[in-house]
Amino acid sequence: MKNNRNIFWLIFMIFIIGVYGISCKQDGGTQKEGESSNMESKNTEAKAQAAHEKRIEDTKHLQEKRKEIMDGMLEGGLASRIENPRGEPFIYVMQPFYLLTLDEQASLMNVVWYYFITEDRGVDVLTIFDEDTGNEIGTFGRKGLLIGE
Repeated sequence: MKNNRNIFWLIFMIFIIGVYGISCKQDGGTQKEGESSNMESKNTEAKAQAAHEKRIEDTKHLQEKRKEIMDGMLEGGLASRIENPRGEPFIYVMQPFYLLTLDEQASLMNVVWYYFITEDRGVDVLTIFDEDTGNEIGTFGRKGLLIGE
């Protein structure tokens, strides 16, 4: 019976990813490489920061849905812990997480990261740990999902 519940939650998560994950999609690396001057670089960074802040404000209404998705990840066996002590959020993922595609993993981490950054702008990155080993396996932030790097 518990396996059926886990499968239900996994299917539910994949559905939610498709519906809500896209609305918070990251634009990793909008800054142009090789800009000729510092002024242009600072201007681009300022525009990227302003766009990021706007995206946070525009999606603030999704906080309740983000929390539901995070609770579903815990109940469905994708994660064992999702916490934000001292403004340094982390998640411990479990074996079913590895069955998802990289896009699905990125969408879920995007939801978790946006949940925390909407509440605390000081949050820079979400650290991802493996539940079985306790080792850090990746991060998620403005550059998107970085697994195994």
